[in-house]
Amino acid sequence: MTASFVIESFSRAQHDRSAFDCGVPVLNHYIQRQVSSDIRRNLARCTVAVRAERPTQLAGYYTLSAHSVEADLLPESLSQSPYPSVPAVLIGRLAVCQSCQGQALGVQLVVSALRKSLRLHEELGIQLVVVDPLGEEVVAFYERFGFQEFSGGRLLLSLKTVKRALAE
Repeated sequence: MTASFVIESFSRAQHDRSAFDCGVPVLNHYIQRQVSSDIRRNLARCTVAVRAERPTQLAGYYTLSAHSVEADLLPESLSQSPYPSVPAVLIGRLAVCQSCQGQALGVQLVVSALRKSLRLHEELGIQLVVVDPLGEEVVAFYERFGFQEFSGGRLLLSLKTVKRALAE
């Protein structure tokens, strides 16, 4: 049976991060020790997933930050900017706790991040979503959504593509 998840903004007071374990120490450390500082310093925003029956225990999370990409690093189809850099959203981290892996929560989190990025795109001049994947398995996961490698292992997706995909 698939668990029911609620996706919401992270709250230090509401969400217990202490037991979160996705199997990747750097991602565990970030949510347990660093995320509150990044939020306070306006470096990132964090969205979490919790099980409906356990609303304080984290099942997964992602972070979004403002970002830009040098136009000359982009594929020709995306490098039409008259400026030296192109505005973007960075999915800085995305993780699912080990006990929730295999339940499509990662997919739900990526879709949530893309929907949020699209809302930002409608309010601001943002053209791309960028990801710095940790490993080949993660690259393959993001490629399923249409992300393409563009520079030093980084991945990107045009928000025009996201808009078309979510309209279907």
